[in-house]
Amino acid sequence: MKWFLNILFASIFLYANETSDTIRNNTNEDMLCLESYPSVYEQKEIKGIKKRVKVLDDEKYIKTLKPNKSIKKKREGNLNCYNEFKEITSAKDNRVFQTNERTLPSHLISHNKYNLTLYENKTRDFVEKNFGIAQRCAPYKKGEYCNWGFGLDIYFDENKKVKTIYLYENTVNRGNLTFNEKSILKLYTNSKPLGLWVVKDYKKLFSQKPTISTTNLIMWENLTKHIKRVTMIPKNGYFKLSYKMKDGHNLFRNGYEDSEVPMDYVGSILVEYR
Repeated sequence: MKWFLNILFASIFLYANETSDTIRNNTNEDMLCLESYPSVYEQKEIKGIKKRVKVLDDEKYIKTLKPNKSIKKKREGNLNCYNEFKEITSAKDNRVFQTNERTLPSHLISHNKYNLTLYENKTRDFVEKNFGIAQRCAPYKKGEYCNWGFGLDIYFDENKKVKTIYLYENTVNRGNLTFNEKSILKLYTNSKPLGLWVVKDYKKLFSQKPTISTTNLIMWENLTKHIKRVTMIPKNGYFKLSYKMKDGHNLFRNGYEDSEVPMDYVGSILVEYR
């Protein structure tokens, strides 16, 4: 334990002395970058009364950073860039943190455990060896239903084989994914967009059109010899109507807004294996 604390202290000391508002991609692959800038408020006098007024809204951007290129913050905020070889973060105070031989494995695990092809014909032993121990489990049917956190659950059959994966909550809702087939390429992990190397596998996996695509069900069947079915379900499964009317008809209710176009968001994704 003492050895671990010494290493941790040394790492923090190193990073605390490295500051920058710019990240450079010094790898040979594209990096995915997430920019996040908080709202800015100022004290202003309005009719003789001092009030705290918002002068800048919060901003978030997702960009791709090519090899040997740099990205700079537009103002005070957080900048996080990553691929399968490295993750670099410029914090709000411009302190720079990046993965090393000790932290890179956990970074890769957080993304790879959402790679659906890695579970094909695999057992619980494989899952626990590669992605850690489940947080909670309960008997289900003849097997066991387990939670791995961050919107990932797995059902194992009586032979401890992976039968169904459930993706929900943070995995689909963090990015407010609209209900369409392209949203399968925009999943989140630990509040960050899924890594480009995993998305590359997803693009191959979901290159074919869905078997079924309706307003309340999108389904791909027989994607591989091991993946039996992938089903995307909307959050509500129906459209909400507003009380507000236009041209004699009610508008649709999309979140907090009224619209002429109905919209629903992804509620969960089920992946069934043979």
